[in-house]
Amino acid sequence: MRAPVRCWIPMTSPTFELVIGEGCDTNVAEGVRSVLGTNVPERVVHEVGRADIVVAVGGDGTIMRVARQVLDAGASSRILGVSGGRLGFLAAFEVEELPLYLDAIRAGTLSIENRHALHWRLLRDGQEAATGCAVNDVVLAAGQPFRAIELEGEVDGGAIPRFLGDGLIVATSAGSTAHAASAGGPIVAPGLEATILVPLAAHSLAWRPLVLPGEASVALNVHHANEGSSLVQDGRLAESLRAGDRVEVHSHYQTLRFLRHPERPFGATLAAKLGWAAPPSWRRPGDDA
Repeated sequence: MRAPVRCWIPMTSPTFELVIGEGCDTNVAEGVRSVLGTNVPERVVHEVGRADIVVAVGGDGTIMRVARQVLDAGASSRILGVSGGRLGFLAAFEVEELPLYLDAIRAGTLSIENRHALHWRLLRDGQEAATGCAVNDVVLAAGQPFRAIELEGEVDGGAIPRFLGDGLIVATSAGSTAHAASAGGPIVAPGLEATILVPLAAHSLAWRPLVLPGEASVALNVHHANEGSSLVQDGRLAESLRAGDRVEVHSHYQTLRFLRHPERPFGATLAAKLGWAAPPSWRRPGDDA
């Protein structure tokens, strides 16, 4: 696992920009604005990447959109995720913690966690039809009318068994706690550069989740698709798929830089957000919820 990197800014304070996600709790949004002050510009997602630190307030969807924009802009901005009131793994801080750590954030003494992202491209009839990047995962989904999708894959140019099922997830370590976890994939610490293949309802019991090095290149050739078969990027429809398409996925050349909470290791986050080791809740019929 790559060790967290510390970054010190010796002379000048970093510049900030703020993104408030749609549906963010209004009290949280006002709390963050109050802590950062009126001099910090508030931007929409497609405008970020100009400042040293992007403060993204909301759920994982908001933080992923900000991270993808940082990648698209070729920026080196650090990302500070603040929970907007919903469950999420990418937000390292709660709004009430910001005043406690604001000086450390400005001084550049918080650890930075480098996270690899994915770059994908869709080839159709031998030509590049679309490209994109993903923070959590790229999914080739069977879609309506919900017959199986058939894929033939390669990892670093070597063939892997043909896949028949509801879809295949290609996830990052950060994405291992998202769709991949729901499909039975392993949970991987976000600082570990890994690419994870997780099958969705495979028609063969031989297909199991597969953890690959982060630098691995994955290619998936579509042999059979449905009318609704799709390439899904971080939970959002990116492109339709049809037989003959080829999807290539590899590590993005740029690394995402997230500010880490100094007192909340990954294990503690899992315990708090997944309820690990929590005792069962015993209730009898008729008891108050």
